[in-house]
Amino acid sequence: MKLIVFDIGGVCAHFRKFYTNSSSLSYSIPSRTTVAGIIAAILGYERDSYYEIFSCSNLNIAIRKMSKTRKIMQSLNYMKATTTTELVCPKEHTQIPFELVVGDNGVKYRIYVSHKDDEIMRRLYESLKNKSSIYPPYLGAAPFCASFELIGTYEAEERIGDNNFVEISTVISQNNIADKGLKLVPGVSIFKDRMPREFGHGREIRETASYIYDENLNPLLVKVKYSYYVIKETGENILFM
Repeated sequence: MKLIVFDIGGVCAHFRKFYTNSSSLSYSIPSRTTVAGIIAAILGYERDSYYEIFSCSNLNIAIRKMSKTRKIMQSLNYMKATTTTELVCPKEHTQIPFELVVGDNGVKYRIYVSHKDDEIMRRLYESLKNKSSIYPPYLGAAPFCASFELIGTYEAEERIGDNNFVEISTVISQNNIADKGLKLVPGVSIFKDRMPREFGHGREIRETASYIYDENLNPLLVKVKYSYYVIKETGENILFM
């Protein structure tokens, strides 16, 4: 399998949790749907037009956290509008808690991508190589612009999971971990989040999944239930979301 690997980053980020209501809470890592949106922006797909093209059956995405982060809560002033007139001339405002993901040196993630369509892979590679995008990519919300950098193209070999522990460098789906298949070692700080995997028509969530990762950026030792991929050039073992 051919992979395109690139980094995305910025000063801060906000990846809104799909189950929050009035408080805008954030994941520490981008969801699969967020990364698909970033790729769509780079390639110039209109909003909500790419869900089938970048579905789980067509596009494989793996994510590796590359910087330590923390969260801070800010209060934002929003217009309190009950009529369309108040959108132009607001009478009241309301404050909403808004969670930001920040780091001492910003935030950074490594993305591993493989698409069935060779033409899409070619266009993505050229855009990343030339640092060009049709629409500006951002880290979850429009105020948080993202920069990107091509790391390279690699060949990944599929391996079937067995009863041995494997170091996985990327975010891991809980569904792909065998029973009692997570080994805890000193220095690991494991986080778990439930995130959307795929959108359908009207931005409706088709599927969600629970993912784990180490906040301290260490690979996790797991017994893989199904399969994983090995990048021989870098020595990384990755799992797609």
